[in-house]
Amino acid sequence: MVIAPPRTLDPPLERLVRRLHADFEERRRELVARRDPDRAALREGPPAFRTETRTVREKEWQVAELPDGLMERRVELMGGCNRPELIEGMNAGAKSYIADLWDLNAGQSWWLARAHRHIQRAARRDLAYVPAEGGRVRINPATATRLMVAPRPIPALEAGLLLEHEPVAACLYDLVVLMCGSAGELVERQGHVLLYLRDVRTQLEARFWAELLHALEEHLDLPTGTVRATIMIDSVTGALQAEEMLFEMAQHAAGMSFDPQGYTADLLALHQGPDDAVFPDREHIGLNSPFLRALSHHLIGICHRRGCHAIGAPSFMLPPRDANKPSAEYLAMLADKEREAVDGHDGTIVVHPLIVNAAMTEFNKSMPRAHQLYFQRPGSIDPAMLMRPPEGAITTESLLGGVRTLLRAQVQRLDGQGRVVQGSRLHDRSSVRLAVRLLWQWTNHPKAVITATGLEIRPELVGYLVRKEADKLYGAAGPEVKAHAAAAVKLIMDQVTAPHLPIDPL
Repeated sequence: MVIAPPRTLDPPLERLVRRLHADFEERRRELVARRDPDRAALREGPPAFRTETRTVREKEWQVAELPDGLMERRVELMGGCNRPELIEGMNAGAKSYIADLWDLNAGQSWWLARAHRHIQRAARRDLAYVPAEGGRVRINPATATRLMVAPRPIPALEAGLLLEHEPVAACLYDLVVLMCGSAGELVERQGHVLLYLRDVRTQLEARFWAELLHALEEHLDLPTGTVRATIMIDSVTGALQAEEMLFEMAQHAAGMSFDPQGYTADLLALHQGPDDAVFPDREHIGLNSPFLRALSHHLIGICHRRGCHAIGAPSFMLPPRDANKPSAEYLAMLADKEREAVDGHDGTIVVHPLIVNAAMTEFNKSMPRAHQLYFQRPGSIDPAMLMRPPEGAITTESLLGGVRTLLRAQVQRLDGQGRVVQGSRLHDRSSVRLAVRLLWQWTNHPKAVITATGLEIRPELVGYLVRKEADKLYGAAGPEVKAHAAAAVKLIMDQVTAPHLPIDPL
């Protein structure tokens, strides 16, 4: 693993980071500190929307009118920020490419500095690379694909830039580098700087983002609303305060989406007691699960009522190896995309370029116009539905799959890699977090058993499986990888046998 020493920005950028740090850092820390009490309060009381913000939900208002260039978002492709990923993503035919600085990277400072340089060049459409087989591949300068960026969330820190011997907030660093390095090109080419915001949990956190974006617009002498953001709902508090968050982001809002794996992991944190329901394996927690369907309908209703897009959940399915023999999982993914379009979503997200056309086909069948903002879902969602635990079986195959996912994730992160492929899926941070929490609950819950056999899931069994799978995957590897595997085994066992649920295992 490469570890870079702390570095400095160009003096004007560093001065701006220092100014924003002085203005926002204390509030950022307060917001992060509020998360545990908010989670505890949600565990103790019945699920409900906030009574103190009822007027926000009941009165008539809309977000700032969406720009013409953002009206169609049928399929958006999310991926990493290295050269091949950015180039392939911008050339894949999706309406937007989302360069993810958080969920699909290992988090090392050296990697993020390089990622920002690649994003700046992608914004100028002059990014290219030479593949192993030769030739030169570049971004098509005539591509109509928009470039979006997902900065790191509020709790994340940038270890590569220290202020007063402390790491600076990653969201400040990412936005300063993005805005000062690429805002001019992005505004010229696509009219706006377009973001995806992850891990926004409350109305106050949305207000923090809105004020931060406004401060950057003022600094660069850009009109208010030049930056438009889609909020990714990945927590229960975020779902319960979704309308309030749009209200705070009204001048900068582009819409909302949701992360089913992140949301499920957060829901599990609210059902971690010995008397709570045992969650099934992830194969039984599909987008058609009642709590995820409720979340989907909830966001469509809110977004369309307030005049912005509702984007479907990301699909992390990889394309089938044989196009003539698609797997049941792949066909289920296509059914999910069709259902999203029928339900009223304005677009969806995929994470592999070869899935773009398949998802586009499903939306073209059911969404003849550029969007479905005209469609209003009737009624409202009961908050209890958003917190209903999923039901289903626990299988040996899923238990082993979760162990393999965690092993690959930890070994690859120790080696500086962020993308994890296990089975037929790409796994991101949310997926790994869900795998850790499921394994923790099964290991610690007195009623967790393999459904078909009744075999109890206990620490001894999990420890045996983790060591056995580590030997299968890395037994023939070199000394460095073996050392990483041994460290991964210890880390996984420390997490899943801990007395309390790993809240942030990564």
